[in-house]
Amino acid sequence: MLSTFEYSEFEKQKNHDLDKLMNEWIEQLSKNKTPIDNGNKETTTPQDCFAKDGFFPGYFDQKRKTVFIGRETRNIGGYDFRDTTKEFFDKDFSNKNSWWRHILYIVYGIKTEGEFPFENIPTALEILNKMRETNDFGFACINISKYSNDDPDNWETNTDLVDRFLKDSELEKTNFFQEQLKILDPDIIITANLWDGTIAENYINLCFPGEFSKNKTLTHNKEGVAAYGKYNLNGKEIDYIDLFHFSANKSDEYCYYNPVMKILFNKARK
Repeated sequence: MLSTFEYSEFEKQKNHDLDKLMNEWIEQLSKNKTPIDNGNKETTTPQDCFAKDGFFPGYFDQKRKTVFIGRETRNIGGYDFRDTTKEFFDKDFSNKNSWWRHILYIVYGIKTEGEFPFENIPTALEILNKMRETNDFGFACINISKYSNDDPDNWETNTDLVDRFLKDSELEKTNFFQEQLKILDPDIIITANLWDGTIAENYINLCFPGEFSKNKTLTHNKEGVAAYGKYNLNGKEIDYIDLFHFSANKSDEYCYYNPVMKILFNKARK
């Protein structure tokens, strides 16, 4: 059995709200009785393929609540991404994991308001160990598609699986994704190259209805490293930043940490 994070009573209520929403989401998805092909022949139902997600301890205590948004999970069909992340953090994490390394560096920078240049921040493992010691992780991580891509031989985004998930969700009737964001009530959303065409634009528009404003692009060595601007959520204007995919083999400093610190705190770095 997977270990779980320790949550406060307030956080437990928020998790209850998220679990209720996701159970309703699974109920909606279950209207399509056609078996799902997620790369694992033993998991063919929405209940088996759905990977719940949400926030980690300390999230609601942050001055700037940050949600990281990816496309899909891998190899955790039927499990909760929060629980599998706890297991990974406790047993398998290393600085070589680019997905989590990039996220942890950014979280550290946001918590410290960009005070430190990249060369002076701790390693990702040191950041994680401090989070575990204080039980203050302080961020959320969710995916557009909750169907886990469990194909052992294909690490590319399973676009057919994502399309099926979003089609069967019928977000135009009940926008479960927006409801999840409303519960999380972030001040910042940071996305993993969501607008590269991998996910159909009509589905992206359903997940993020309304207008993104003040759209700008940040460059490094003439290459675009971040698209950013403002988005209206829960009646407030929040920051959005679209970066390279979090697992991309790109510079920790120039493609992840520095752009976010520049956008949010106007911290100019070389």
